[in-house]
Amino acid sequence: MFRQVLSVGKTQLARGYATAAPSTKAPITLFGIDGKYATALFQAAASKNALSAVETDLTTIDEQLSKNARLGEVLSSPLLNRSAKEQLIESLGKKSEITTNFFKALIENNRLSETKRIIAAYKSLMEAQRGIISVVVTSANPLGNKELKQVKDNLTKGGLIKDVKEVNVVNKVNPSILGGMVVEFGDYTIDMSVSSRLAKLEKLLTDSIAI
Repeated sequence: MFRQVLSVGKTQLARGYATAAPSTKAPITLFGIDGKYATALFQAAASKNALSAVETDLTTIDEQLSKNARLGEVLSSPLLNRSAKEQLIESLGKKSEITTNFFKALIENNRLSETKRIIAAYKSLMEAQRGIISVVVTSANPLGNKELKQVKDNLTKGGLIKDVKEVNVVNKVNPSILGGMVVEFGDYTIDMSVSSRLAKLEKLLTDSIAI
């Protein structure tokens, strides 16, 4: 068996993953540690025709982590040795061989703290695989359906999002942005918030004074 090796900084993720054939290529490119690990897992699962099985495993783990915040803290603790972490992961339920090996790799590379972000990234890959893209619109106050539809139309008709079957728009509320909105999809962030504009203005004034 060949192994797929993913370099992540000074570490390598290489545990028993079959070499990905062209058909296992991830549907979108994700960056960051979570994106790279999620992509490696996606390609490994695709090579074994186990994308859905791994997705089910991760969903179960994510649900348990959400229910018990302490569990995530324990998994990320440097005080817990490798064997104890493996036993704890094992206790989260029956998992496919790919998922089990993947978590062993996370433990070996001290990346368990990235678990929830990796799971979220894998879900993004699965959505893209199905022709679905999620758009998160953060606003200071809840937006109505009309406003969310306008955002969706602007993104699709403007060409920023294309060749997808479905666009799923989710509204998150964060009063700290003061006004406007922040639109996020894939690796794109469009910051049109009042707080961002004020920060840019403050920097401009500060730089002017410094000169």
